[in-house]
Amino acid sequence: MVRLIKRDGRLFIELPETLQDKEIKAIKLEPEIFVVASEEAIKRLIDRQLRYVITRRVKNRLVRGEGKTEKTVTKAWGEDFAIISSDEAARAFSREHAWEFKRGELLGVKGFDGKYYVVRASVYTETLSKMEPELRKEPKTAKELASALGLDEGLVKAVLEIAKEDGIVYEDKEGRYHYAG
Repeated sequence: MVRLIKRDGRLFIELPETLQDKEIKAIKLEPEIFVVASEEAIKRLIDRQLRYVITRRVKNRLVRGEGKTEKTVTKAWGEDFAIISSDEAARAFSREHAWEFKRGELLGVKGFDGKYYVVRASVYTETLSKMEPELRKEPKTAKELASALGLDEGLVKAVLEIAKEDGIVYEDKEGRYHYAG
């Protein structure tokens, strides 16, 4: 357990013996707030923060998009999720469902594959709770996870992409998703 010790008006952190041989780093979050952690933990923290910023920017662009466009929705919107393959289609979809995004009923993110993933918030929560035990056992691809749970692969991929942006799961180089918790 980490302890804070105050001596001569200064604060010191006492680390447990388990961390004494490890390389420990500090990162400044605010003028007076520092996080002390291993190098891996700091990398994960920075990655999560970057994903959060990117997600917010993508959501803002989806809601503010304008102009006449053609729709290209890879997976038809079935009231639960959509995978949209073009920027124009995403902007059109966003305009149609702007109030649902603003109320938090729909969650959306642009994946690194260039596609936009949109999931109804209630479906996201329910599906993620089904996926968690499977991902805790062992890492799986979206296809493996979908077949193990008997769910649509597109839905699973959309939920995983949003969970990845939230820092709940992470994807390795082989396309397998790991539970981060």
